Amino acid sequence: MTTALCIYSALFMRFAWKVQPRNMLLFACHFTNEATQLFQLTRFVDFYYRKSHEQRLEIRQYYIEKAEKKLLEAEEKKKADRVGA
Repeated sequence: MTTALCIYSALFMRFAWKVQPRNMLLFACHFTNEATQLFQLTRFVDFYYRKSHEQRLEIRQYYIEKAEKKLLEAEEKKKADRVGA
């Protein structure tokens, strides 16, 4: 999807530049989207092709633990809200 959005944004940037009068707002929107999608693509390549299997597992485990901690905090807050109400 990221590569498709990169191509899409590049085409519409070109369109926004070529049309008369130039549509700078459309160009700016697609330029921003292009930059964001390219950043996402570099993150994908870095994670899946530059990191070892062990590093990927370590990163996944970190985010699983972080999500579990947030879930527990939300459940505790919900219980406290029920008791306080």
